[in-house]
Amino acid sequence: MIDAVGYAQALYDLAAERGAEDRVRKELQIICQAVQAQPEYMNLMDSPAVGRQEKCELLLQVIAGVEEMLRNFLCILCEKRSFHCLPACTAAYEKIYDTAHGILRATAFTATPMVKRQHQALSKKLSQMTGKTVELENVVDPTLIGGIRLRYEGVQLDDSIQSRLEILRHSLAQTIV
Repeated sequence: MIDAVGYAQALYDLAAERGAEDRVRKELQIICQAVQAQPEYMNLMDSPAVGRQEKCELLLQVIAGVEEMLRNFLCILCEKRSFHCLPACTAAYEKIYDTAHGILRATAFTATPMVKRQHQALSKKLSQMTGKTVELENVVDPTLIGGIRLRYEGVQLDDSIQSRLEILRHSLAQTIV
């Protein structure tokens, strides 16, 4: 098993040296999504039944147009029978990229879809709070009665009606009459 974070960091450092970190990120995302859609391909790339050279040749046929460093990176994963670690490497690369570029990925859970104005206002507020460029995703959660639950960088802020009712219930339970 490889160290996905270490491998992603090495790939990012090399890409940054060459000014290709954005292109590598996009290509890595596309390849990872394609491979995840075809699990049998991932199994083939990790199979000991197929020779390492043959795996690399098969891989290079499919990804001929991508950055050379990314092709080499993927061949290394094949050679180490660690192609199944591609999703973890991709996620680690994304985190490294986001940190280096001051990007904050956040998810807002709401009972109904946010309108554009709400989305922009929340993104702006988060950007002011964190000093980062915010990429906000809105996920509709029908279990919320109203309000919002916000997640980013391991933080969860819950200002949903459900949360407020729970706080009120707990407060009333603590009240001595």
